[in-house]
Amino acid sequence: MMKVAFYGNVCNNFYNMAKALRKEMGIDAHLYLNHKADIQNRPESDEPHLKDNYPDWIHLSKKWDYIPMLSRYDKTFVNELNKYDVVFLSQLGVSLIPYIKKKTIFYVTGGDLTQIPFPAKFRHKFRNIAERWIWEYIGFMQRRGIRKVGKILTQPFYPFANALKELGVDMERVSKCYFPLLLDTDLFTNNENAERDIDPYNKALLKPFKFIILHPSRINLDESRAGIDSGQWKGNDNLLKALAICIRKYKIEDACIAMPDRIYSPDISKAKKIITELGIESNIVWLKPPNPQGFPRKQLLNFYSISDIVADEFATGWFGTIVLEGMACSKPVFCYVDEEVMKQLYPWHPIISAKDPEKIAELIASFYFDKEKREAHGNLSRKWVTEFHSLKSGSDIYINNFRNDLKDIFNL
Repeated sequence: MMKVAFYGNVCNNFYNMAKALRKEMGIDAHLYLNHKADIQNRPESDEPHLKDNYPDWIHLSKKWDYIPMLSRYDKTFVNELNKYDVVFLSQLGVSLIPYIKKKTIFYVTGGDLTQIPFPAKFRHKFRNIAERWIWEYIGFMQRRGIRKVGKILTQPFYPFANALKELGVDMERVSKCYFPLLLDTDLFTNNENAERDIDPYNKALLKPFKFIILHPSRINLDESRAGIDSGQWKGNDNLLKALAICIRKYKIEDACIAMPDRIYSPDISKAKKIITELGIESNIVWLKPPNPQGFPRKQLLNFYSISDIVADEFATGWFGTIVLEGMACSKPVFCYVDEEVMKQLYPWHPIISAKDPEKIAELIASFYFDKEKREAHGNLSRKWVTEFHSLKSGSDIYINNFRNDLKDIFNL
């Protein structure tokens, strides 16, 4: 039986992938987690019963970390990964690729391709020279890993394509197939009892509002060339400006934008300044997570369920897990996407794409005043995510792609 390892579990993408490969292909897939992995990147974030009760194919330990290899040439983790036939890597795990003797696949998740390999572009964010040199070293190792990896699974959105070009990656090593993010739509679905299940503090914050716009994305307002090229710029201010227009132009005064107050949003202070300048403080709800990292995804599901619409980002033209989670909960989802790329990837999609605050406001108003439209579009959202990103449909796509484009790696 083929043995496959996964490391770099962003929003449980590798957990879902490993589950799918074990179930649909009979592959002995194993997931590795460092003990410091944040809550949203742990299986129990989706399935709370797994906390301290992992099956034998999920491995959690301080040994499973890239740092010992890079800092003192400790090969403990590398030796473990070399027991497998194929190793999938994301995030900083990519830096281990030169030391892995088995077949390797880089599953791109975002900044691991567009930001980490380019520390010089982000020197303005480093607090001191020591921090800069650490990231220069990590960036070098990341670039080396990307250039040595067996296969790269990515998407044709601008930040990815631009980064590959800048790195001079041999495009023969980039898969021509699309491997969609997978979501367990049986677990991620609208919770009819969500209001009951939300904690009293956050429930009280939301109670005054008739219409809730959930915006769980990181707040990143870095509109520099580096922020644009890396896709880290989220354009959150476009949504804030749209809400101000909704209040002023459409007289929508009982709507709010609800956002988690968490450490992974680097520009919360800037956003609060914009909110004050726009005069919309009373229509903003800062949700309080159980820890500074944010909400476990199972808890976040309740906020998706009580929201009227979900908003992701309004800048780069790509999309990620938040769009899928909102759609799985049968909500209209706003996110600016590159339509030309979307046509390459899907025969159709229901993402509500806009970038200009006036247009976003117009679209929000159309859903605010029409409950039937919200419900109909929410049903389309659920249909789309089930058709293209659920474990079952996604597994079929993966199996076909393995046979068509990765057959040399998977011996198919």
